[in-house]
Amino acid sequence: MIIVYLVLAIICLMVITAFYGKINIRKHWIGFAALVLLVAMMAIFFRQTFFVTGSPYHEIHKQVASTDLSSESVNGVKIDQVLSTAAQKKDFKSKQVSDKSLQKEIKVLIPKKKEKATYWVSIEDADKNRVIHIEYGSDKLTTSRGIKFGDSVDKVTSTYGSAYRNLTKSDRYEQELVYEDRDNNIELRFGFWDNKVEMIWLTALDKAPI
Repeated sequence: MIIVYLVLAIICLMVITAFYGKINIRKHWIGFAALVLLVAMMAIFFRQTFFVTGSPYHEIHKQVASTDLSSESVNGVKIDQVLSTAAQKKDFKSKQVSDKSLQKEIKVLIPKKKEKATYWVSIEDADKNRVIHIEYGSDKLTTSRGIKFGDSVDKVTSTYGSAYRNLTKSDRYEQELVYEDRDNNIELRFGFWDNKVEMIWLTALDKAPI
């Protein structure tokens, strides 16, 4: 199908180039017809690709059923929890934000004494000191339902259910399973290599990637 589009585009380009400045609809109706056909076919292609149930875009980004993730926390810290400045200084140490585009939006904290994890805390005025992202960083940490690094895809799905987005073409992992709790603004994401959990993220849904 893509080849057909390219051929039509080339024909239209040749017609427009050849008759630029002296186009006459009556004389060059074939070129105009080809152009109209190209536009129509492209419209159908994009509609089928991006908006119809069963299309690649729809299947990747469709909303899945909400999963209750309200009990999820890491070292007692939850998504959307507000960490006071005093608590941040007492219990955490700051880590440099490596992504320059995020330096004006977040600060990164690491626990001083508890199991290793990485916390993103908003520094924007609208939601200052709100925890928006947590990355597991220790084999000893588990989710509220007992999932930890090294567990299999089957164990994750049998524990959290089938209401997930399955990203099999992740640019970070061989596979990612994404659970959403829309009532509590939480996303729980697992990344896998060789069928083993290598990444666990908790993220505020309003800040989560696609």
